[in-house]
Amino acid sequence: MSVEKMNLKHFYNISTFLFVLFAGGFLVSGIGEFQHLGWPSFVKEILWDTSKILNIESEMGHLFHSLFGYTDRSTMLQVTGYIIYLAHAWILITSRRKN
Repeated sequence: MSVEKMNLKHFYNISTFLFVLFAGGFLVSGIGEFQHLGWPSFVKEILWDTSKILNIESEMGHLFHSLFGYTDRSTMLQVTGYIIYLAHAWILITSRRKN
């Protein structure tokens, strides 16, 4: 039985990418929970409704919601928060790799 060497750089790149998506999902879920509580009272506009494609009540919808913060009716604040988070994460990751 042979054990192949794992390319650690490839492994860390993939795990970093997944952790960034997971953390972004937590952020979006948190924003959604605050919006359900009525805070903030602005920017509650629904941007799109993908419930016919991937309903959040389906098994796959639950999985995507749990892992990546997917919601079938995303609000402007959720999408904006996710984009800002991903932009900051990208800047931090790429700047650290250059050093």
